[in-house]
Amino acid sequence: MASPLKAVLVVEKALGDLWIQLPCIDQLGSCTYDDVCTILDNLIPPGTPCPEPLFTYGIPCHCPFKAGSYSLPASDFALPDVELPSWMTNGNYRVRAVVSSRGQELACVKLGFSLQSQ
Repeated sequence: MASPLKAVLVVEKALGDLWIQLPCIDQLGSCTYDDVCTILDNLIPPGTPCPEPLFTYGIPCHCPFKAGSYSLPASDFALPDVELPSWMTNGNYRVRAVVSSRGQELACVKLGFSLQSQ
C-alpha cells in the first residue's frame, strides 16, 4: 500500500456500558485523513526505526505497507508528553480504521486501548 492512503477512523470511548462515538475536533477523534503516509512521516521521520514494540513484532510504521496480516499482543506504550483535550483523556477506547487508495478499500484495522495520564 503506497501513498496516498486515505484513512477513515471511527473512535469510540466507553462511558459505563455504552460506547460513544467521538466527533472529529482539531483532527482528533472520528476523522478522515486523506494522506496517512505524510502524517506518519511527520510523526516518525523516514529512516527512523519504528518505535517499540512495533519494531520487535515487525509491524511497519511507514509507507509503503506490504500486504499481510499484522498482530500486536497487548502492549504498553509510553507516549510523549502531549496536551490532549479533556474529552480524550483517561478511559477505554476502540478504533476502527478503513484504509483506501483511489476508492479501493485496502485494509481494515481494529484496535482497543486505554489511556491513563500520570
